[in-house]
Parts: sequence; C-alpha cells; structure tokens
Amino acid sequence: MPFSWQELLVICGAVAAGSITKGMTGLGLPMIAIPLIATVLGVERAVLVMLLPTVVLNFWQSWSNRDCRADFPEVLRLLLPGLPGAAIGASILYLTPDRILSTGLAIWIGIYLVVRMMRPDLVLTMATRHRIAPLIGLASGAMQAASGICAPILASYMDALGLKPKSYVYAISTAFAALAGAHLLVLLAARVYSTPQLLESAIALIPGLIFLRPGTWLRNYVEPWVFTRVIRVLLVIMALRLIYGAWFSG
Repeated sequence: MPFSWQELLVICGAVAAGSITKGMTGLGLPMIAIPLIATVLGVERAVLVMLLPTVVLNFWQSWSNRDCRADFPEVLRLLLPGLPGAAIGASILYLTPDRILSTGLAIWIGIYLVVRMMRPDLVLTMATRHRIAPLIGLASGAMQAASGICAPILASYMDALGLKPKSYVYAISTAFAALAGAHLLVLLAARVYSTPQLLESAIALIPGLIFLRPGTWLRNYVEPWVFTRVIRVLLVIMALRLIYGAWFSG
C-alpha cells in the first residue's frame, strides 16, 4: 500500500473538518484541510491530495444551488479571464517570491476588511460588478496557477456582493470549481500525479461528500448576519495564515 492507515485517518479527519465549514459557508475546505494534512504529510502532498476533492465538492455545491444562478449573472465575465490569468500565473508569477505573494494577498484581505468596517453597508452595484469581474477573474486565475490560492481574492469580491447565504455558496463554489478544475487538468496533462496520489485524492473525496451535508444543514439554521460574520472570520484566518506562512514558519 503506498500510504498507511494512519495517513488516511489524518487525511479523512482533515477533510471532514474542512467539509463541514465548506457546507455552511462555501469556504474552508483547503484552508482547513491542507495545513492539518501538511503537518503530517508535507505541503506538496497535502496540496495534491486536496485538489480533486476541492474540484468535485465545489462542482457539487454549484450544481446543488444552481437555482441561484440569476444572482450571479457576471459568472462568465469573471471566469473567462481566469484562463489567460492562469497562463500569466504559470509563466510569470512563479518568479515572485512566495513571501511577497503571500504578503500581498494578506494585505488585499486586510484592506478589504478595513473598508468593510468603515462601510458596513457597502454592496457593489451591478454596473460595478460587471466592470470589475474580469479583473477579479484574471487575478484569481493567476493566483490559482501560481500558488494554488485564489480564495483571498474571490472571497473578498463575493462578500462585497451582498448575496444571501445560498447565493453566496453558489457563486463562490462555481468560481472555485472552474479555476481549481482548470488547475487540476493542467497537472494531469503534465503527469504530475502518480496513480497512488490519484487514489489517495479519490479516497479523500469520501469524507468530503459525507460531511458536506451536515454543513449544508447548519446553513439553513444560521441567520444571514451570522453567516456574514463567519465569512469575515474566515477571511481574517486566511490573512493570518498567509502572514504566518510567509514570515514565521520554517
């Protein structure tokens, strides 16, 4: 067996924890699972293990909430620029030191959260959404390809749309599914995955699918204002993780 039962328990436990959070908010799967897995298996292996569950679970959430698609009409304007963005990320941004990249993403989140505190009623107009969606898609595609991280950009943008919880989950899951899916296809084409790694990633899907449902159930009983607070707490955690990884780990 290419991996031990102890390693599988770590993977399944980490994916279960991330899936509950993802079911409720649309966020949290890689953010929670990857650090937990990486402490035992290493960062590179953790990222490879989590990519397939990330794609499948996001696609599942997008499809399950597709009745909310009218609340996210700029979806193509956001996702199509992600393709050239991924090319930029793959060809140029890898030259940027990880420390600078992570710090820049953390600063992006920090600026957004300060703006939200100063303007708690801020909601982007539809005209503004259509104008900036291509830029958000371009930047998200670039970040996904360069570092495997696009949540700080996407989550900040989605939070500013003022969507209801179900619509928010649909919007962010659709974007994650497309960008992470493109990333997975590139890695498969480049034969980065070995057969044991693919098997390991497929096994990680099982607890993901099981524990996504309890998180979805919790969302039905959470008030919108609580949902919004949870999203912003997750954004703070993202920023702190980025800063810690860039300046204090290793």
